[in-house]
Amino acid sequence: MMLKKVFITFVLSALVFSLSAQIFEPVSSDLQGVMEPLAAWVSLDESIRPNAFLSGEYYIKDSQTIVSQYVKSHNKDNFYNTNSPFPALYRGAVAVADYDKDGDDDIIMTGINRENTLIIRLFRQEDNGRFTQIKEMFTPVTDGSIEWGDFDNDEDLDLLITGKEYNNALSTRIYRNDAGIFTDISTGLPGVYNGNATWADFDKDKDLDVLITGDAGNRPLTAIYRNDNGKLIRLGAQLAPLKNSAGAWGDLDGDGDQDILLSGEDEKGYPVVFAYANQSNTYFAQMQVAMRPLKNCTIDLGDFDHDGDPDVVMTGESLERSYTLIYQNKGGFVFEPIITGIPGVASGTAVWGDYDLDGDLDLMVAGLTICFDFVGQIYRNNLNPVIEQDEENIFIDAPITDLSIGPFYYYVFSSCYCDPLGGDDIAYHLYVSNVHLQKQRYELNYKFNDLLLKEVPNWGETDRGYRTSNGFATKKEAEEARKQLIESYRVTNYKIHHLDW
Repeated sequence: MMLKKVFITFVLSALVFSLSAQIFEPVSSDLQGVMEPLAAWVSLDESIRPNAFLSGEYYIKDSQTIVSQYVKSHNKDNFYNTNSPFPALYRGAVAVADYDKDGDDDIIMTGINRENTLIIRLFRQEDNGRFTQIKEMFTPVTDGSIEWGDFDNDEDLDLLITGKEYNNALSTRIYRNDAGIFTDISTGLPGVYNGNATWADFDKDKDLDVLITGDAGNRPLTAIYRNDNGKLIRLGAQLAPLKNSAGAWGDLDGDGDQDILLSGEDEKGYPVVFAYANQSNTYFAQMQVAMRPLKNCTIDLGDFDHDGDPDVVMTGESLERSYTLIYQNKGGFVFEPIITGIPGVASGTAVWGDYDLDGDLDLMVAGLTICFDFVGQIYRNNLNPVIEQDEENIFIDAPITDLSIGPFYYYVFSSCYCDPLGGDDIAYHLYVSNVHLQKQRYELNYKFNDLLLKEVPNWGETDRGYRTSNGFATKKEAEEARKQLIESYRVTNYKIHHLDW
């Protein structure tokens, strides 16, 4: 499948600001950027820095490459490449845990390989750090999720897997682990894709319940299933049905029970985000959260500032553009956005992990940027909290984006796979404006769209879209970025059209 057919996404703009002293600093890893990634941290034991696994696809012009990468931490500033023991996969999922209880991480992964075959593989880590592939006992899926958890309370880890199978059938399966032998047990859970299934003990009865969200084939779905002695019963909680979505459990308000954070695409096609407070372990109340709604998204919860509550990293797309967002949990469902300089990615992911073992969570980010750059980057968390110190505020406050500052220089662009004249001569076209100083928000977008509709009168309402570049402090910087954008489209055989005013 060609990149330019799949990833023409029309979005609006946002200002990007960076800190003079970044909380998250990129480190050298030589990772190839990829999209549709599988990403995970893999530990040899608790005293050794975890390694990073990143697999996915990238394109050079129309040529697809699927790559598996396994890099090891040399020190806090860089990683070095090793031969990956894992298959190259994309559009899949990965989960890491010590399922055989020998003190090191094992790993399971599913997805599409270089032969365009859907596979699933479980690897057990041996004492020497090598990985042994275990006989396949699972049905592979794509566009879904994998998660470890002790579903049957026998003190070993079972598997929750959801996604799309060979025949496009949707499934959500639980595999019971009995001394390393996995059995698919019948649960009656609905299958979804472009979503995830995740579990937590929300009702405090000492067993794992399940949250499912995603596309159920002909409808968006979000549902909670309570575990009653091994039987999963759908809870009557009225959660927003979503597709192209992600859900996560976490004690978001610090009251000791599991709440829900949910983002994705609603029934009307709009990105939305919801938080639900767990009340009395039977009722979930929708809470207002000042977070940007994203679709085609991922969510990972982790305490990056080491203050005892879960913070949030999200990737995905809004109606404006792609984002990688970090929110610091201030308590009471108040989340403060942290400015990081990390590029926004679509078809991507971001996962927390303390690779340098300094007590705070670092990040691995992968995906596709708005300018069709492939990202594969590890970021070190520079907070370095003093764990024993409770009285002093050790967090470095990051300024919140003020969209009223500026003005800044922008250019606007849009693309289509179409015949601008309305015939059958379909090709790839890029429409791009010259650089302007924006004085009022979105004024350049409106002007550009008016010209676009005059230039391409058959540009339908559902196909209309445009992007604004990031804001540049000088016109020279904007012009240079515009040249790079045009060249990136030109090398992929787009026809370039200038809409100047």
